[in-house]
Amino acid sequence: MLRFALLAFSLFAQAALAQDPVAVVQRQLDTYNAQDVDGFAAVFAEDAQIFRNIGDIEPAMTGRAAIRATYDKLFKDHPQNTSTLIGRMVQGDYVLDHELITGRDQELRIVAIYEVRGGLIQRAWFVR
Repeated sequence: MLRFALLAFSLFAQAALAQDPVAVVQRQLDTYNAQDVDGFAAVFAEDAQIFRNIGDIEPAMTGRAAIRATYDKLFKDHPQNTSTLIGRMVQGDYVLDHELITGRDQELRIVAIYEVRGGLIQRAWFVR
């Protein structure tokens, strides 16, 4: 009985961690840095939206397939592309990452705001 309880608790803890907004965003950052386009796209909801700039009304990308295609091209065009996490804040379902992007034509500092629900990124905005 104790083994069953421990197994059930372990499975519950793993499921909770998979849903945790910080764990989801960290998985997105890790797959981005590994240039694992399939792993990267998998952390986004099927109908996710990415806005290039905070305040944009229309998303630059809508849907996992569009996100995958855009980032596939980015990874191919910039094989040294990486993002270094400078700082992170969490407020409920929102994770705000301050990042330094290198390996492109010029370095870029951004704040990325991720909305995570149901273990997937639903929307993302960037402050440049």
